[in-house]
Amino acid sequence: MQNFSAISRRQFVALGAGLAAGVTITAAKEPSPLKTADVCVYGATASGIMAAVAASREGCAVIVVEPSRWLGGMTGGGISRIDWGREEAVGGTARTILEHRYDNAQYRDAFQALVGEHGIEVVFEHRLNSVRRDGSRIAQITLDYAPPDGLGCPSPQPKERESVVVEAAVFIDCSYEGDLMAKSGVEYTYGRESVEQYGESLSGVRPNLWVYDIDPYVRPGEPASGLLPCIQDREMPPLGAADKLSMGYCFRYKLDLSGTGFPIEPTGTYDPSQFEVYRRGLAQGIDLQRSRKMPRLGEIVEGNGHVYKEGQGNTFRALLTTTVFGSNAEYPDGNWETRARIWKFHQDFFRDLTHFLRTDSVVPETLKELALRASFQRGIFDDTQGWPHQLYVREARRMVSDYVITQTDLEGKTDPERSIGLASYGVDDWPYATIAVDGKVALSGGEFSILYLDEKLRGIYKIPYDAITPRRSQCENLLVPVCCSASHIAMTSLRMEPVWMILGESAGAAAAIAARESMSVQDVAYSKLREKLLALGQRLERPA
Repeated sequence: MQNFSAISRRQFVALGAGLAAGVTITAAKEPSPLKTADVCVYGATASGIMAAVAASREGCAVIVVEPSRWLGGMTGGGISRIDWGREEAVGGTARTILEHRYDNAQYRDAFQALVGEHGIEVVFEHRLNSVRRDGSRIAQITLDYAPPDGLGCPSPQPKERESVVVEAAVFIDCSYEGDLMAKSGVEYTYGRESVEQYGESLSGVRPNLWVYDIDPYVRPGEPASGLLPCIQDREMPPLGAADKLSMGYCFRYKLDLSGTGFPIEPTGTYDPSQFEVYRRGLAQGIDLQRSRKMPRLGEIVEGNGHVYKEGQGNTFRALLTTTVFGSNAEYPDGNWETRARIWKFHQDFFRDLTHFLRTDSVVPETLKELALRASFQRGIFDDTQGWPHQLYVREARRMVSDYVITQTDLEGKTDPERSIGLASYGVDDWPYATIAVDGKVALSGGEFSILYLDEKLRGIYKIPYDAITPRRSQCENLLVPVCCSASHIAMTSLRMEPVWMILGESAGAAAAIAARESMSVQDVAYSKLREKLLALGQRLERPA
């Protein structure tokens, strides 16, 4: 892969000559290297790889742009057990790959093999700078060279701006953040809609998941003294109201309790006072890991989680876990400086939390022993010292198009035309904030985990082509299979990696038709697209 961060040979010679003569020379910036393709996929997530391969199979020249150094997003970056939902809803290449039940490294190898087999160029370590439009079409995108750091965290600032330009007939945004969609002028939203906006009974602000009898103030009983670290100064709107919060993010760590893995060491700025809320809870004997309320077909199921467990690091909806709920509020619509700060906060938090659990006298011996034994497994993320490559961005931006998938779809009350795939997972919601309520600590929202809204259809619903297609007036050559047109409640269900892989493959097939026939993505004939999708093994109709 060419490294566009280096200066050109001509610039180097001129610079050397100037230095020899004692003259300061500022080299003129040369035009950015131009790459052209029929289809450009932004984001080498699992969805992005499926999109690229589908377009390539149709004879298109494809370029994939990936801000990190790795393929597969969360499928290769942390998730151990891919949540399928109903297996009969999963088809296409997604099923072929996922049924192997690979680990993360094997998924990355499988994606690399597909990319190699189809001769797809991947531009790693580059991210979107700007979009140039020609009327209602994207003409070019300009990329910055911005390699992540040694632990996989995005860099706040690029090393070189405007280092690559990509032209393509059709673009597909398969990123978790929806940056290409946003910078292309397509309407989007983030956060939670109100109950009234789409008539969704589960939407908007929800009841607190759990309330812990822990004083949230620096000086107990004195609100004027301020809130403890890890608690946000936020008052939630009324139930059912809209807000701009997103589900908590985390890493899916791969832990080894044998002591032979990569060490988990504290930061150089470790401060035990950052964990005072946990100290108070543990000192009072409060179970800080008891948390999950999981309605499943009308039942409430409560579960206990553990911070440390052999294999996958637990990310249960609890106060004492690997997530500070509410710390990611600025991420969806933030710039990379903001995102890098949030990403690094999650890494540093886990490092120092581990040290706190190992060293503080208030920690129970069983938990302390687990923390002392914990390290990162080797053989999975060795190039980042055991840290997962991908922050688990459960939900960020969502496109707003002519068809918005909502709770009504999940309830089986719709039968949209032009199906390009099925989804089937329940409403899998997570907390949104850690707040003070009546002198106690509460996790706000997140109680609808794994709630299948229609048992007769087993939660299976269709996703129409219109949900990944922007409005024609906004952009004619862009498809958005990840940050697709959906309400927040719908996104809590369809956000599973198999669904995004299905939608990516369908988007790639549609992009190939649009590129080959020089038409807008809105004009792709569904009869042609359907024929292509069925040939790929996609499942487009709900099982009888």
